[in-house]
Amino acid sequence: MKQVYDYSSGHIVADFNGKQMLVDTGATSTFYDEYQGVRIHDLSRMIGRPLDGVLGMDSFKGKVLSLGRNVIHLNAEVPDRHGTPLEFISGIPCVDIRINEVPCRAVIKTGSKASYVSDAFISRDKYTRTIYDTHPGIGNFKVRLFVNYFSVCDKNYFTDVGELPGGFELLSSVGADAVIGADLLNRFDMIMDFSENRMHLVSA
Repeated sequence: MKQVYDYSSGHIVADFNGKQMLVDTGATSTFYDEYQGVRIHDLSRMIGRPLDGVLGMDSFKGKVLSLGRNVIHLNAEVPDRHGTPLEFISGIPCVDIRINEVPCRAVIKTGSKASYVSDAFISRDKYTRTIYDTHPGIGNFKVRLFVNYFSVCDKNYFTDVGELPGGFELLSSVGADAVIGADLLNRFDMIMDFSENRMHLVSA
């Protein structure tokens, strides 16, 4: 299943069977009304887009999820290369990366507009701008972005990242110090093979 979607809001919202769904690998379950205190009506208001539900990890089990800046493809082709192993924390995909040459683990949360780094790893030497992002637990919030150097899969690049907000603090307690958000798609296509649990980045 291949879908073209509108990325203008920075969120991946695609039409699946006539339903406007937020694609979020940071959600363990697909839901249409309310799940663990998160209501679709409230989430829709936060991101400023009409939503019918959230497409979570249970919808991707055993599939190859390919995300481009304007295209999502379930059951995509896997690149002819080894890829990087995916691990899972409470059902959410994670990948080992390097931030400013320091190894750490990142959660892949495509429902997040920006990427984030914990205090222990972020460099604040070069501020670039302030944006707004959304977290179901804390609503809309301001994010200060700073240039940091990332190594993910076989790609090395400088990118703007935010300070890890309070809603993500639990990640550090389970061994993750970063969040990779949908902003990655401005630079690469991301392919997550959930049949072999491998991740690939392809230059867009």
